[in-house]
Amino acid sequence: MSSSYQSLEISSREASSAALLNVQQDDDDSTRPATPLVSSVPSKWRIPSTVRIVLLSSCAALGGFLGGYDTGIISGATLYIQDEFSLSNFETELIVSGVIAGAVAGGLAAGKMTDIWGRKYVIVGASIVFVVGAIIMSVAGGWGLLLVGRLIAGAAVGSGAAVPVYIAELSPPAIRGMLVNFNAFFIALGQLVSYLVAYALSDSPDDPHSSGNWRLMLGLAAVPAVIQCFGMSLMPMSPRYLVQKGRTREAYDVLASVRPSKTTSEELESEVESIKQSLSHVVDEVPFKEMLVNPEYRAALAIAVGLQVLQQFSGINTIMYYSATILRMAGFPSKSSAILFSTFIALANCFGSLTAMRLIDRTGRRWLLLTTLVGVAAGLIILSTTFHVLSSGAVEGTVLATGDRVGQVSGVSWIALLSLVLYVFFYAIGLGCVPWIIISEIFPLEIRGKGAGVAIAANWFTNFVISITFLTITHLITPAGTFLIYAGAVIIGWVFVYIRVPETKGRCLEDIGGGSIVFAAH
Repeated sequence: MSSSYQSLEISSREASSAALLNVQQDDDDSTRPATPLVSSVPSKWRIPSTVRIVLLSSCAALGGFLGGYDTGIISGATLYIQDEFSLSNFETELIVSGVIAGAVAGGLAAGKMTDIWGRKYVIVGASIVFVVGAIIMSVAGGWGLLLVGRLIAGAAVGSGAAVPVYIAELSPPAIRGMLVNFNAFFIALGQLVSYLVAYALSDSPDDPHSSGNWRLMLGLAAVPAVIQCFGMSLMPMSPRYLVQKGRTREAYDVLASVRPSKTTSEELESEVESIKQSLSHVVDEVPFKEMLVNPEYRAALAIAVGLQVLQQFSGINTIMYYSATILRMAGFPSKSSAILFSTFIALANCFGSLTAMRLIDRTGRRWLLLTTLVGVAAGLIILSTTFHVLSSGAVEGTVLATGDRVGQVSGVSWIALLSLVLYVFFYAIGLGCVPWIIISEIFPLEIRGKGAGVAIAANWFTNFVISITFLTITHLITPAGTFLIYAGAVIIGWVFVYIRVPETKGRCLEDIGGGSIVFAAH
């Protein structure tokens, strides 16, 4: 970031230039100067704007951390929950996928709630709900109550649809991609922390009947949720939401607090006015069905939903949910060793997300997707090949591909781990972050909340279908066949991105949501 992102106070030169005037519209659509919109930036925001916008983004992105932690921790906890409750494969799939089913409902509800209560308060509410779910999971005496806790926590995670929208609507266009990617990075960070926690709380590998501390693994998720709840209560409302509700003065103050010190009052006025103009043609609330009828809305929805579905059909969350199980299938014999080596996968996810933060506003969203999807497909093809070798019995002493018995780690087992790392690294750079950025950018303001909610719900629904069938499918067509199907989906996804996904780098949100860009991929 440039050094211009420093403490922002409106200078006397700017204040004297007939600026700080609210441009209001008369009934005949003419404009006239009004009374000063704001005389100064509120003193509570007089801290460096770089620090301020990073704090805002980080606090909101804790919602991503919660989702990432839950995704990762269930991988280790499941190994012990299965033994304690004597679960079948189907019951295990229900426990793992319960949070996803809740997230589908949470994502759809969040789309409506963000337009009513605002992005900020949806995030606050989601953190409270997550705490409730985490507590229920940690005290569950049977798998039924555990499933209830998973559903409640899932509803909170699904409400995270508000997070990328909130960050995007506060971010300067030049660094919006990087800041929105905080959400993807915090998801990856949550997964890494969860694997480390799971390993630290796992019992001795020499005791095959150890129960682990799975209750503490799941209950610790309440800690970041509490931090987010208090942190977000101190954060400002989205300026787009404030304008939508007619609170223009507040919107100006918020924008002034998160823009570089070199930003003039005229530029701030222009940004507020562009938001107002984007809403000027919207008379009533846009119903859900209008998103399917209006060509511009429908095109934006197709892009957003298509990317979210592609993200899940790449198989990422089966890898994250079942990473320890997959590594045991590949020949890593003990539960604790499988959990330990799962951290390599989580580290690849974190490094990939950090790489994406450096590249996303330089190379653009579209190029990053097209390039990294090749690496994702390659990783899956290598992984499929290694499991084919393992299941053929060509490597003595390894586990069966179905995971029915445990053997010894072989060279092919290490290749399987490396292919997982390669796959996740390329995924994190492209598919892990770009779909979240696109859903925060592609929709016009009047349907941004609903559109993001529908896209997130599609993500979680696809996630649910993929995750609840993973163990069953691996037994039917082997892990090799399963990962080859994922590779085929990624190749089809590359074609979709090339044909349909436009470049949004460096454009203001109102220009992107204006219409024509959603029809111009290349």
